[in-house]
Amino acid sequence: MKKQKIRELFWGVALLGAAIFLIMNQLNLFSFRLNFWTIFWTIIFGACLIEGLSNRSIGGTIFSIAFLLIVYAQPLKITKIVPWTVLLAACLITGGLHMIFPHKRHHAHVYINGHKVNGDWSKFGTEKSFHTDHVFDSSSQDVDEQDIVVNQKLSDVSRYVRSQSLRSVTINSLMGDAKVYLDAAKPATDTIIVDINSSMSDVSLYIPLSWQVDDQMSSIFGDVEINGSSNGGGPTLVLTGNSKFGDVEINYV
Repeated sequence: MKKQKIRELFWGVALLGAAIFLIMNQLNLFSFRLNFWTIFWTIIFGACLIEGLSNRSIGGTIFSIAFLLIVYAQPLKITKIVPWTVLLAACLITGGLHMIFPHKRHHAHVYINGHKVNGDWSKFGTEKSFHTDHVFDSSSQDVDEQDIVVNQKLSDVSRYVRSQSLRSVTINSLMGDAKVYLDAAKPATDTIIVDINSSMSDVSLYIPLSWQVDDQMSSIFGDVEINGSSNGGGPTLVLTGNSKFGDVEINYV
């Protein structure tokens, strides 16, 4: 929860700063004058730039700069190249930097026998190096294994994990909704790792009331929301990974 609190504090301060700046601007307390939308988008994209830098996100950083250039195109005298030339350049720069610095790219994390393994999850089930206890396919709805992988692309899925010795769950979601029910699962140890790697997706987890949540996720244009509270006495669910343009929801049932 620490990262989430820091993120909320950061955005709260940013919004307060925007309000103060807007009032001072309207009172002509600055030597220059900006309209409301220029101030608004400056705060939004400036905050996204800072968050992108703190998360070491190449795409988040480059596109935040690109949108700031669009906002200030007139004073910078670059109106001839906005918005499409700037956005295309941002795409090319992002792609180029990802190729030059491949270690900055975020890959799925799979936990095998308690150890994190990096890999391209599009290859799961096709290469021996990425074997896990169980990978859900498009037709399977529930499973009873120790290490689970849920892959979802361009669809909405619901998966029921009924393991009686659960160690880890990896959820890879692209452009869709993924609902994973863990309320019938039993932990193998005091800690269960749930690693979420989602893009333009909403991920919902359903967990027992006795479980506790340790949020260590990174989010860009998204949020982690916990509905309900733990009554204690159960294992700790460690939430890791990253979410871009989507929300992660933890529901106590």
